Amino acid sequence: MVSMLEQTRGKFPGMRATEANLMRRWLARHESEYDRFEYNVRIGAARDPGEQYPDWVRKAAKMSSQLRMDALAWKGTQLTIIELKNVSYPSGAQKLAVYGAVWWSENPQASKPKLLLVSRGIDLATWATALAAGIAVEVLGYV
Repeated sequence: MVSMLEQTRGKFPGMRATEANLMRRWLARHESEYDRFEYNVRIGAARDPGEQYPDWVRKAAKMSSQLRMDALAWKGTQLTIIELKNVSYPSGAQKLAVYGAVWWSENPQASKPKLLLVSRGIDLATWATALAAGIAVEVLGYV
């Protein structure tokens, strides 16, 4: 079986072109540090509109009511949750902190996940927000 490098994927589930390009750039630097990756992962409580709706409507409603994480990177049993932003603002760091808290509440037997905000650019308030929340930040710059 031939192993495909993640960075050579044509598409990443749930990502727009700018996010996918950012993910490829990050993977080119860090892919070898991890064992496996997941994309477009949903967590948190799903809201079901009820049995009076067709299954396809219920499924769509459940998925759209959950939190959606861009990427998960695993090194053994240690998870890193990755949020990708073209330009990072405090709301991106806050969202990532929520993802970490919800994931850990759903997986209390696991180690607390690491949180990583990856972007091309960042504002100063985001640095402070990420630092306060224990979030690592990697700024890849513009190319």
